[in-house]
Amino acid sequence: MISLILMLLAGMFNACMDVIDFHYTVSIFQNWKPKQWIDPALSWKNKWKNGDPAQGERFLGSSTIFVFVTDFWHFCEFLMMLAICFAIVFYHPLIFWWTDIIFMFAAYSITFEVFFSKILKKS
Repeated sequence: MISLILMLLAGMFNACMDVIDFHYTVSIFQNWKPKQWIDPALSWKNKWKNGDPAQGERFLGSSTIFVFVTDFWHFCEFLMMLAICFAIVFYHPLIFWWTDIIFMFAAYSITFEVFFSKILKKS
């Protein structure tokens, strides 16, 4: 059951990533602060000194291992991957492993779709 809940969370975090990537201007995130961390048109610069890739990383690992602290998209990706990893660690069969795969996939996909299409966009 814990794994199923974690897959629901993973689907939600993936929806957050795609909404800010493809529909930022019509998303609930448009007015969130700080804009420099949320808005993908600005936030990609956070990993570089003075926002310039030619000047190198802002801090050690800011474009690799610690990229998740530089912007909202990478933070959501980090949480999605963490949820999936914990879902694997805490997995106990609900019915049969092959039916659980169907349930986990459905939970992830349906949650993604509901958040991506309905919840995270302004109406």
